Amino acid sequence: MRKYWKFITIIVVIMLSIGTFYVKSATSEENHPEFVIEKQSGDAKEIEPLKLVGYYSDTSSMNYTITDLKISSEGSTYERRSFLDQIIGEPPTVIKEYQENYRTFMRGKGLNINSFFENDQFLAYADVDYTTDSFHSHDFKFPISILNKKDGSVQSFTVDIPDSENTDYAFMEDVQMIEDELYLITNNMIRNPEGSFDEKHLYTIDLANQTIRNDETFSQIPEGQEGNRIVAQVIRTSPTEAYDHMILLQKEIKVIHDSESYREELVKQEVISYNLATKEKESISVSDLPFNSELSFFDGSSVYFIGLEGQEIVVTPYHLADSQAGEEYRLQRSGEDGDGYGPKPMTTIKNGKLYISFPELNPKLNINAADVFVADVKTGDILFKGQITLDDSEAKNQYELYLHEMLVE
Repeated sequence: MRKYWKFITIIVVIMLSIGTFYVKSATSEENHPEFVIEKQSGDAKEIEPLKLVGYYSDTSSMNYTITDLKISSEGSTYERRSFLDQIIGEPPTVIKEYQENYRTFMRGKGLNINSFFENDQFLAYADVDYTTDSFHSHDFKFPISILNKKDGSVQSFTVDIPDSENTDYAFMEDVQMIEDELYLITNNMIRNPEGSFDEKHLYTIDLANQTIRNDETFSQIPEGQEGNRIVAQVIRTSPTEAYDHMILLQKEIKVIHDSESYREELVKQEVISYNLATKEKESISVSDLPFNSELSFFDGSSVYFIGLEGQEIVVTPYHLADSQAGEEYRLQRSGEDGDGYGPKPMTTIKNGKLYISFPELNPKLNINAADVFVADVKTGDILFKGQITLDDSEAKNQYELYLHEMLVE
């Protein structure tokens, strides 16, 4: 009987702890400040589809808590995480919407947004699965599921990843679907007697026969020369849009060690446009890009390089159709001149509009407002300019606000 009392005592303590957690959360929620997007120019209707997702921290006391919030044209709303979500983390907003709208299909699916593809008819999922023991990883497979949203039918199967004997690790970078074929883009970490390196693979999945029709290594990332390193990334696109091109950015970076620190210097970079259907590659010259410019987004027809020069955001488009760079345009930030460093802006493009938001407010760092832009992506004409500000003059200035997602509905 004594052991049962111990068990009951443990359960009671856990329930009281959870209850205390929710009481404290509910109490603290009443004190959360209101953040707004304050208009400076343009039409406020332009930010009605915009949602910014992040977290707020009150740093005024030892009770350091983090609360999720969303900021929109209507102000800020706070979301209290469940006790379980506090432990395991919360999925991206798009994944949460999939879980709500396609509950049965989403059971057992991972939370990597790059593993999903969606269009009007299908929601597709593919991931990398493998077994790891004390010696190495093996039995690499693709678990694949396709939901037909019109009739509710699901096609699920698993295929072995070919020639993976020397693969240490692999992860999914993008999933695309063109007609009856699925394209899986992965980063594979290879180890052999000559050394280790990364490879970008494109796997073509024949959905009718549930087989891998083609496996192509379109980028192999060798070890850099002494003091240098090479990195490659697939450029971000919208997870709910279909694209027949993939954009890869590869950089060689020189690491320079000083007496008390080190810095990185860009040696060269190459941008590759890859047509998924035709397998054609095109190299894009990026040698004349503005200082501190980075490849930021691909909207299916153009890639956009976005950088900071002082208090200006510099946008340089490159159009795939005619293989030419477009005319750059500049968006003027608020505040005093700076050196262009600090948190990089979040960007996305939808319906011909470029959305830009800076991710951080922190009074301790003298960051008391964050710019928000909506611009015509082709001309750079500003449709809306505003700032995220704290709409409470009596609120304490000991807080941190950090935004990590930008959604346009």
